[in-house]
Amino acid sequence: MNKMNKFLLPVLGVFLATGLQAKVMDASVATVNGRPVLSSEFDTYYDGVIEQYQAAAPQILEQPYAKDMLGKEVLRELISKELLYQAAEEAKIQVKDSEVDSGLAEIKARFAIDDTGKQDPKGAEKRFNEALKKQHMTLKSYKNKIKKDISVKKLLEAQVQASVKPVEEADVKALYANVEAALKNKTKALKKLEKEDPAKLREAQLIAAKLKQLTAEQVRVGHIYLAVTKDMPAEEAKKKEELAKQIKKELDGGMDFSAAVKKYTEDKTALASGGDMILIKGIAPKEVDNAAFTLAVGKVSAPIKTEVGWHIIKVKEKRAEKEIGYEDIAQDLAQYVAQNKIQTAMMEYVNGLADKADIKVTKTFEVDKVIEAEAAKRAAEEAKKEGEKSAKEEKTDKKEVKQEEKK
Repeated sequence: MNKMNKFLLPVLGVFLATGLQAKVMDASVATVNGRPVLSSEFDTYYDGVIEQYQAAAPQILEQPYAKDMLGKEVLRELISKELLYQAAEEAKIQVKDSEVDSGLAEIKARFAIDDTGKQDPKGAEKRFNEALKKQHMTLKSYKNKIKKDISVKKLLEAQVQASVKPVEEADVKALYANVEAALKNKTKALKKLEKEDPAKLREAQLIAAKLKQLTAEQVRVGHIYLAVTKDMPAEEAKKKEELAKQIKKELDGGMDFSAAVKKYTEDKTALASGGDMILIKGIAPKEVDNAAFTLAVGKVSAPIKTEVGWHIIKVKEKRAEKEIGYEDIAQDLAQYVAQNKIQTAMMEYVNGLADKADIKVTKTFEVDKVIEAEAAKRAAEEAKKEGEKSAKEEKTDKKEVKQEEKK
């Protein structure tokens, strides 16, 4: 019997992540109280996570064993979800058909935007059905999944949120004091906090970094992007450069910038906003950053070359750096503290379920061997140190005995 005491907090939102229309003979990656976590379910969820990282943060996937570590987290989350599904069943939580229908309608509404970022409500049903097919699900099995997810949400509301104590202003002010110390780099206060609670120091530094971004000098720009990759043939890369110059000429000739975005940009995710994006000073590539913060509002840049391609921006709005105080962020900090309390309580609840469950994991990862080897190495080093320490103590004891005998 294997017990897993720590799990990722399960994602409780309803999403197309797992294929419940799996065959009975499908292999499993784990069992929870005898119920299988299917390989097909793991593969579908894992592939979705990898796709998200490839789109948003491909550099993370290049790190050693990154995909294995993500796989382990996916497995932990699936086990957590199964634990919660079973707990909701045991609690006999009821979910109305109207609640399922409402959840389904909410999901379908997300498919109103097509692949190019345009609003297309008429095509929403078709895209939704295509997504179901891709995930090897039927409408019936997906509605069943929605029902299970709603039951889990109700379970957690009953078991966790109701038991969490309200946030006190003293907690919020204490957090603000730590964040203010990080914002203003109060060395003495930060050193004291590091000594007392390193975790709170890291928390304050992360919040301070986020606040610096939100309050820093900002520029709203329209953005046209033409991708150039390192492995792109020189001839093709040259064509991208020529196209960028052509676009600039068309813009100078009176072409509407938004129309140019729709016609030329290769950043499809930005189409929904018309190519608009917010740039925070010092965050964007320096070539883009320099242009954005030096051009006047309404001006269009010349084509800008960076490591990833060509950019043309139009400065639409500028915002000066902001000063913030306690009253400005008290409500946000209170929400943060409340969410932390709920998250901690939820993790403790899931871990409690895991402690009582019969969990067997059959899925293995290459990184497991590395972790085991490192653990064995550390154990051997510790054993060697202990052996050397014991030998030294024994030698000292013998020396003391001889000295006593001489006396």
